[in-house]
Amino acid sequence: MTDPQPSAAPHAGAPFGAMLRGALVPSALAGLLAVLVLALVRGPDAIAGGALGLVVSLGFFASGMFLLSRLVRDANPTAFFAVAMAVYLGQVFLLLLVIIVFKDASWVDGPALGIVAFVVTIVWQVFAMRALRRARVPVYDLPDGPEGRP
Repeated sequence: MTDPQPSAAPHAGAPFGAMLRGALVPSALAGLLAVLVLALVRGPDAIAGGALGLVVSLGFFASGMFLLSRLVRDANPTAFFAVAMAVYLGQVFLLLLVIIVFKDASWVDGPALGIVAFVVTIVWQVFAMRALRRARVPVYDLPDGPEGRP
């Protein structure tokens, strides 16, 4: 009989990977549905703005979760906070760049972009939190030794 191998403890970035996997597909589907509805309601001009809102929103949230899942491998809270703030600052600068590039584009329907970005944001947050709760990642380590076992 072989001894069961102890499972490796999840690293500090594990929750972000679970949240990325749990939120990406539902958010993309909700964004595509929002683009289609807006194309029917506002006309075909809303497709470009809605698609841009979908791509920017998914890119914003997915890149943040992906980078945090890869960069935060130790459980040091100070390093975690510094990395998270650096990732967020980079995302804000990229959003600023997107706004500057597309602010005068006549083919971008601003309300469609905003509505799709809002839909993707809400769906992303809901499904990311759902994925985090289902991932059941421990928030603390059990003490070593016989008294730490149930």
